[in-house]
Amino acid sequence: MSTAQNMEKPMSAPRLYGLLAEFSDVQALLDAAVALRKAGYKRWDCYTPFPVHGMEKAMGLRPSILPWIAFTGAMGGVVSILALAPLCNAFLYPMIFSGKPYWGLPGHIPMAFALGILGGTVFVVHGMFVLARLPQFYHPLLHSERFRRVTDDGMFIAVEATDPSYSPSATTELLKKLGATAVEEVRD
Repeated sequence: MSTAQNMEKPMSAPRLYGLLAEFSDVQALLDAAVALRKAGYKRWDCYTPFPVHGMEKAMGLRPSILPWIAFTGAMGGVVSILALAPLCNAFLYPMIFSGKPYWGLPGHIPMAFALGILGGTVFVVHGMFVLARLPQFYHPLLHSERFRRVTDDGMFIAVEATDPSYSPSATTELLKKLGATAVEEVRD
């Protein structure tokens, strides 16, 4: 394809990601989160420069499965060492020292504890990355000049255009009614 043919192709317009609403204080953000959840919105998130107590309840988030992931990793570490030690000591390399049994539990408790901690830690780190969809090197909100304040003093709600309840005009009006100081469209 020649350069002239490439120049004739029209560039497509950036795809709409959604709406970004800025709020002035924490209470306004919490109230808006509760109202959005009650209005039936599903694909939205809150962004703040610090943890906000009660935000997960306001957003209606389920408890994290990360503790179960940690438990699974810890139990995997404990079971692996308690299975590997008798396998090696009693079956693969059986040696009798001073008439002692091939394998005894008390001597392996410290190793089981250490591998439980290691297994839990490894599973938590990997689970956190998977659950948070990290690493994420690009996000459409990073195009917004206003959103750059999120690490300093900005508090935002982003409603995605893929939400079933999303309507550009109705969602904008709802966010303004909920106390947003600014609402802007974000394009990908």
